[in-house]
Order: sequence, then C-alpha cells, then structure tokens
Amino acid sequence: MNRFILPLLAAVACWASPARAQHDDVELLNRYAQTSEVSSVELTAMRRIEGHMRFLASDAMAGRDTATVTGDVTAEYVASQLLAYGVEPAGDDGTFLQHYPLVRSGLDLERLRFDMHVDGELERSFVADDEYAVRGYGAAGYDMRGGVVFAGHGLVDNASGVDDFGGLDVEGRFVLVLAGAPTIEDIDPGLVVASNWRAKQEHAKGLGALGLIIINPPDDERAAQWFRFAKARMRGQSMNLGGEERASNPFPRLYVESAVAEAMFDAAGHDFAEALDLRTDTAGLGGFTLSDVTLDLAAPVAAEELSSANTVGIIRGSDPELADEMLVLSAHMDHVGVDDSGEIYNGADDNASGTSVILMAAQALARDPSRLRRSIVILGVTGEEKGLLGSEWWVSNPTVDIDKVVGNINIDMVGRNQPDSIGVTPSPDHPEHNSLVTMAQSLTEEAGIEIEWQAGEGDYLRKVDEYYYRSDHVNFSNAGIPVIFFFAGEHEDYHKPTDTVEKIDIYKVMRVANLVTLLSRVAANSPERPVRFAK
Repeated sequence: MNRFILPLLAAVACWASPARAQHDDVELLNRYAQTSEVSSVELTAMRRIEGHMRFLASDAMAGRDTATVTGDVTAEYVASQLLAYGVEPAGDDGTFLQHYPLVRSGLDLERLRFDMHVDGELERSFVADDEYAVRGYGAAGYDMRGGVVFAGHGLVDNASGVDDFGGLDVEGRFVLVLAGAPTIEDIDPGLVVASNWRAKQEHAKGLGALGLIIINPPDDERAAQWFRFAKARMRGQSMNLGGEERASNPFPRLYVESAVAEAMFDAAGHDFAEALDLRTDTAGLGGFTLSDVTLDLAAPVAAEELSSANTVGIIRGSDPELADEMLVLSAHMDHVGVDDSGEIYNGADDNASGTSVILMAAQALARDPSRLRRSIVILGVTGEEKGLLGSEWWVSNPTVDIDKVVGNINIDMVGRNQPDSIGVTPSPDHPEHNSLVTMAQSLTEEAGIEIEWQAGEGDYLRKVDEYYYRSDHVNFSNAGIPVIFFFAGEHEDYHKPTDTVEKIDIYKVMRVANLVTLLSRVAANSPERPVRFAK
C-alpha cells in the first residue's frame, strides 16, 4: 500500500487477491483502477462498498420507502450481511429485526381550516397552499383554538444569553416566530444551532404551547424552500409512531407567508415591519402577546396502521469490566420511495452511502472482537425521512440497556462534495461538542480524510452544525448520550430521482468507513467514556 495502511482494508484484504481487485468492469472503479494513488486492496474495499450501494440504490428497491415491501427487504439485506460477518442479533426475540408500529395519516384538504378571529369575530380565513402549509398533524389531526404570542426568532441558547421565550406566557397559545436566525454576519454559533425548527418546536412544546407558526419572510430563499417543502408534504401523507403521545396528541407546525403574520400584527395593533427588523438585530423587539387575536385551526385526517423494522446487531466486547458498555454505530436505511409519476428516488447518497459505511465497519470490527473492550451495536434505522422515527423508537424502546450506551456515531450522506474531507457536528462552537469529535480529529491522518465543520456543494455549503437536528443522532443526544454525526452536505440531487450511484465518490465513502472504523475501535477501547465538554 503506497500511502497509508487502512485498518478497515486490512480486515477484509485476506478475502481478496490483488488480481481480483484489479478487475475494472465496474464503471465507478474505472475512475481509480489506473491511478497510482489507489492500491489493489483499496479497490477491493471499494468494490464491496459499490456492491452494497448498487443493490440498495437500485431501481428494484423502489426508493426504500418506510413501511413498504422494499423497505422491509432493505432491513433484511442489512441483517443478512451482519449475519455473514458474525455479528450477533440484537433485535426482537433473538433476531436482527426490531419491529415498531406506525400510523400513516393524510389531511382532508377540503375540510382543512385556519381562521383568525378578532374580539371573538371571524376576521379572515387563510387559504391553504397559497398562504400557509401545515405539518405535524399526526394520526388524530386536531381542532383547536387559542391566542397568539410573538417570540421573535424563537431562539434559546444559554451560552449566548438569548431566550426569546423569556417572560412570555405561551401555554395554551400558538407561538409565532420568524424563520431561521438573524442575518447579521457575526451571529453566535449557538444561535445558528438554535435556529432549527426542531429546537424552536421543542421549546414551544415544553412550555405548553398549542403549536408553532413559522413566518416565511420576504426575500428569504431558504425559508421559502422549507415552505415549498411543507406544501408538497401537506398534499401527501404523514407518518408517526403508533401508540405514541404525539400520534394521538399532535403538535402542529405551520409555515405562513409574511402577509398572514402581518394581518395578525395589524389586528393586534402592532407594526409587522418592526418585527422584520429583528432579522438583522438580535437585540430588537422583545416578544409579546397579540392581544384580541385568536386562531382557529382544524385539520381532520384519515389514518391507517402500519409497521416497519430497524436492524440491530451487536459485536461483543472482550473486557470483563467494560463489555457491558456499548457504542452505537447508526445510519438510516430508508429513502423517500417513488413519486406519483412513477419516478424512483434511488437515494444513493441519502443514505445508501451511510448504510454501506456501517456495513463495512461492522465487517472489519467483527473480524476480531477480542480487540474491542466495549461492545458495539450496529443499528440500521428506518423512518428517518418521516421524522427520525426508527431511531426515536429504538432510543425509547431499546433492545439493549440504554443506560450502558456511552456514545453514538451516526452516518448520513457521505458520498458527495469535497473529495478529501467529511463534515462533522457537533463542532467546537456547538453546546454538545464532546470527546468523540476530538477522537475523530486525531485519526484523520491515519484514515486519509480530513474533518471540516462545513460541507455542501455550491449554494448548499453550510456549517454542519445547522444540520444537528436533522438526523438520527439527535434522538441519542436528547437522551443525554454524546454523539458525532458524519455528513458530507447537500447537493443539487438531494431528494431528487437524480441521486444515483453513478455520482457517488466511492473512494471518499471508503475513507469515511475507515475513519468510522478507527473511531469505533478507539472509543470502544478508551478507559473513559466519551464526555461532553463544559461550555
């Protein structure tokens, strides 16, 4: 090997001869087969990765949607690979699968209603699609009425000393917030993290609010993108965990055009233009109640019960004192399926790439479990695209002792963009920054790939911290478990039928797999558990 010895590759090299590795009949590997920088052993590993990806992202898998036959086949495929590697099953009843209930629901758009009352009288009925979109209606829908509280951007970050909810009584009321964070150049990194809608929703929900209303300000393309996404999803179907509180008692999230918010402000005697000034000033107007304004929201649904399955295996550690502690290595296996016109969303990068990484790491780690002091759980989850459902179910209903889980390494979309680096969160600016991240930083030279705090292509280049709430690690983080998320960023093919295997940088995926394997081994063998750093 002419550059560095890869532990992952060393673990699989004995199964392939250099002659077999030099076969160049696979299109993707032709990019590398004649390159002196890539060894025959590396090509062998890349063939294995491409094999996983070509199956998972094939048209035959029809986009691996959750609660479909091909979604179930995906879970079985990952289980079969873990079985072949010698990984022990850690799902239900001695199997690799953990089944969980789901409820799929669709809005009755003809009966959907969002009205504004002023002093008890109907003032205006807003128009779905044109003026607003609604999400989070669950399996039961809702019919609710309440007042409105404006909470600026809805940001809460203790390290920055910012709490837009401070002093506001939001219980039993809708919370109205501006999308994102202020657009000032030197904004505190913690506020960028807090600008995610999930963070705002959790704060509002925790304070007893009825729902969250997000304003789409004029000339804010990113907010407009979320509004378009919400409108498209509103016309489709939503999935929620069956038997869970949020399925029967949902928390609505509405996206509204600025004209809707302006009408609410006018009715309460406030100047909406002043609220928009908050977009360039974190110390602008405080929050306030929109007096005499009441919102009436009705979202009837039709629902059906379904199920899906996570895939769970465990590689037992060998240390008598540490083997009962576990590191979870996770990736979501699902994608978004087929659209109404029959277009298949293959999801090669999202997330056949991450699924392939955990399979490669599992193969390498399971080859010699005696080298591991702690145990390692391999977790492939479904329902990520529906709202991080599979990982939420596993964390709430773990198939191992969750109190013994010391950390989570999560991988999602690692096959595109910057060829020699991989994005990571939580960064040193993030309140959840922890020793898993610093461990990973110390291993980059050996792995042959650098760590960056931003990732993405062109207009999608952003800090990875902005994606902290958008993948499965956040459910582990919410349970108090240190996490690290590997993510190469978005690109023009994100959630499109054009996310295909031919566009994947297999060499990059291989090096990410190597870094994940190294990190798993180091974290499993460290005398100390991963820890969060004090801020």
